[in-house]
Amino acid sequence: MKITLLDALEGGELGAALRQALTSETLLADHRLREERFAPCQGCFECWVKHPGTCKAKDAANDVMRDAMAADVLLWATRVRFGCWDPIAKVAFDKAVGVLSPFFRAIAGETHHAKRYARYPRMGVLAVLPKDAPPGEAETFRRLVARNAANFHAGAPWVGFVGEGDPPEAVRAALAEGLDALRRPRDETLPKVAAFAEDVRQGVPPKAGPRHVALWIGSAKPAGTSTSEALAGALEARLVERGWTSERVHALRTTKLGHPRAPKLVDAARRADLLVLASPVYIDCLPSLVLAGLGHLADAALDPPPALLPIIQCGFPELEHTALALAVVRRAARALGAPWAGHLALGGAGAIQAEHLDQRGGRMHHQVDALDQAAEALNAGRPLPIAASERFATPLLGPRAYRAVGQVGWVVHALKEGAALRLWDEPFAPEEP
Repeated sequence: MKITLLDALEGGELGAALRQALTSETLLADHRLREERFAPCQGCFECWVKHPGTCKAKDAANDVMRDAMAADVLLWATRVRFGCWDPIAKVAFDKAVGVLSPFFRAIAGETHHAKRYARYPRMGVLAVLPKDAPPGEAETFRRLVARNAANFHAGAPWVGFVGEGDPPEAVRAALAEGLDALRRPRDETLPKVAAFAEDVRQGVPPKAGPRHVALWIGSAKPAGTSTSEALAGALEARLVERGWTSERVHALRTTKLGHPRAPKLVDAARRADLLVLASPVYIDCLPSLVLAGLGHLADAALDPPPALLPIIQCGFPELEHTALALAVVRRAARALGAPWAGHLALGGAGAIQAEHLDQRGGRMHHQVDALDQAAEALNAGRPLPIAASERFATPLLGPRAYRAVGQVGWVVHALKEGAALRLWDEPFAPEEP
């Protein structure tokens, strides 16, 4: 088998054991991701409608996509935290979305991106768990990788776990098992994901002075241009009307991948009574900058931590696509010791774009009413009502209609960019032997 290795580990014994275990295989490419540069994905869609199949950034993304498509197996090595990828691994994954077509297709009733290429590599992951990993960490990550692989048309993946500090023999044994599994015929069954089930919700108690809400904008788009910021801003406006103070921090400005701290984000969280994380879904989960920021917040040992309320939106119309992102935020909240104020999640949010919700008219009345309920409850010291979460999640369009409108939308975007005839380009198709 031809293997492309995407290694997000810090090196040391685990990395050495990983490569020793692959000596009998054809290692097509060896990417040490921490030594390569990746700009965070901005969700600009230019890899679909302007220069189809390639990323505009002058970083390692195109090399990773090229080497991935030339391989039989794409083998990842990552540490697991909050049931998710290491941020360095996740940014490489986020930036590989150009290997997919922008066009939608229904798989087992769910919306997914169609294939750009006729053939995709299998996917394997060597996952390193911390010694103090909380219960369910491995299972959350296993479910996430299964969905990642399905979205990349890779079939059922192999996920093998080793512990931090395990001997090299454990790595070699896990990889031997994994490579054997990846030689078997691929299973194309789409793994279903259950709806997000959360714990007890808690409110933000009133205090002598005004309460303070910090909006943490997880989109890497410029300030004021993202759907995530539009959604969070609508809740912010309602809280400010009720006497709260507010501030906004943007992941792109406060978090750098590979840096040990994010002081501006941590300081904003320290000032806040309520931290609202507004983020898109990138490949079934949170963007790399948000994952890095959650790690910084957990490491900061905030005392007391603010209550946490995520607003998660996805471009696919089905709400199920937000479930694993919410599960990861919930695991992070437990690590922070942060009260869970509830959540808001919405599928098909691309229809909102960056416009303020209150300017969209009757089509958004479910979301507007839900935000009114949310602000009223939070201001009274109560958690966000479950009914508000359910109302907010009301689809803007049914899946079939959304896919139909979306197909036309991609063509229109490409026509504006002069790239309509290149929408089906395969820039990294392997050369025929």
